[in-house]
Amino acid sequence: MEKYQILVKGDRVSGIIDDWMYKGEADITLRKAKTKGCRVIETTDPLYAARIIKWLQAAEKVNIVKL
Repeated sequence: MEKYQILVKGDRVSGIIDDWMYKGEADITLRKAKTKGCRVIETTDPLYAARIIKWLQAAEKVNIVKL
């Protein structure tokens, strides 16, 4: 299993949360990032991670952690 850690700018987070509330299929965790003005969205769902990266085009950086 993999955990996707997606770094996004703070102003893009509301769009992702709105999309997540509409879709509601994946578990996500939102946390503050060390990078100023950014947040990290964590999920184990590869399809929703791809949606954030490709469709919403909100990712600044992506880190994949093996669990």
